[in-house]
Amino acid sequence: MATTSCLNREVGGFSFANCGRNALLEKNGFTAPTPYKTGTTIAGIIFKDGVVLGADTRATEDTVVADKNCSKIHFIAPNIYCCGAGTAADTEMTTQMIASNLELHRLNTDRTVRVCTANQMLKQYLFRYKVTP
Repeated sequence: MATTSCLNREVGGFSFANCGRNALLEKNGFTAPTPYKTGTTIAGIIFKDGVVLGADTRATEDTVVADKNCSKIHFIAPNIYCCGAGTAADTEMTTQMIASNLELHRLNTDRTVRVCTANQMLKQYLFRYKVTP
């Protein structure tokens, strides 16, 4: 007969386990490093059935917000997306060009485009124009 233990149950959500430690360190004179802005935030999570991509939508020029709704996750193929940071217009045009070339490749071969094909095509394109990834 199988039994389940309530003591070993995983609890989701935020853990406050480090709050006591942080308070003790602060009381002893430790000052935590100050956070600073680093630009674009892009995150990807791999799970059993796929991948989740996330990115912020602001395009900035130093301290000025140039665009509040800038897409940083770009469609390349039904099974391939690209996340870009940096010059938004360059990323947009590069991914559009790669996407159209991969669509032509898919139509010629009548097969789903592989990620390594997209990678190789993008590397060759960037090298041709002397852009370092």
